[in-house]
Amino acid sequence: MVITGIIYALITAACWGSISVVSHKIGGSSQNQILGESYGILLFALVYYFIEQPTINLETMLVGVASGLFYCWGQNQQFRGLEALGVSMGMPLSTAAQLVITTLAGAFVFGEWTDQRDYVFGFAALLILILGAVFTSKKEKTADTPAQTGNKQQVIGIVAVLLSGVGISLYSIVNKAFSPDPAALILPQAVGVLIEGFAASSTQSPRKLNSRFTYYNIVLGLLWALGNLFYTQAVHMSGLAISFSLSQMGVVISTLGGILILREHKTHKELVYTLIGCGLVILGGVLLGVMQA
Repeated sequence: MVITGIIYALITAACWGSISVVSHKIGGSSQNQILGESYGILLFALVYYFIEQPTINLETMLVGVASGLFYCWGQNQQFRGLEALGVSMGMPLSTAAQLVITTLAGAFVFGEWTDQRDYVFGFAALLILILGAVFTSKKEKTADTPAQTGNKQQVIGIVAVLLSGVGISLYSIVNKAFSPDPAALILPQAVGVLIEGFAASSTQSPRKLNSRFTYYNIVLGLLWALGNLFYTQAVHMSGLAISFSLSQMGVVISTLGGILILREHKTHKELVYTLIGCGLVILGGVLLGVMQA
């Protein structure tokens, strides 16, 4: 069962890791992206519900809506952060934040660390993750970019992606805390996502929201929903720490996609920093996964 959970978590990584790259290729504002993703998640959930017809009780509804709200709020912060930082810089930071928060929750809230070895390797992995985040956020000063403007934009982006880590982590923690039926959880989560999607996009005019970019971004919701379907199963099979850690290995796809597909500009030093940081985030995540397995 643990091996099956690991496979499911890696499928999740492939789905979630491609979202940031696909969203940037499609284009549109962060409001277009979050609302389009919300529509896609709801579409997937409705089709899944009518096929499986799971029983949804009041607790499942409340847990699902709450976790959906947390996820969508976090995802909106991530889109905003990626606008400022770029995918190849922002995603490793967001991933590191999510791994640190969910790992600490798994250890101290859910008791997934049981002996001294777990604490030694666990804190070592967290230190590696933090170092990875530091390397990823390093930016070389150039004569073309005014220091004050560049620093302000970077700070705004970093704060946004760190907040995204909090929101997306709470989505996982709420699900784990109440352990509802994964099949019954999907539609209520979609309702929560849609509520927050409307709230997050309310600052943009209806004309801009009703553009082709919103509807093109529905594919983001389908990618997330497919990954979420596998992820909820993985958590029940392998635990929160290992499932979330492995699911975040999609950072490889997003980071390399930002550099190779989106052609994000980096100096030689920044490229080295990014690759080192991404490698450290992967190493920390793998160490957590191996430790729990």
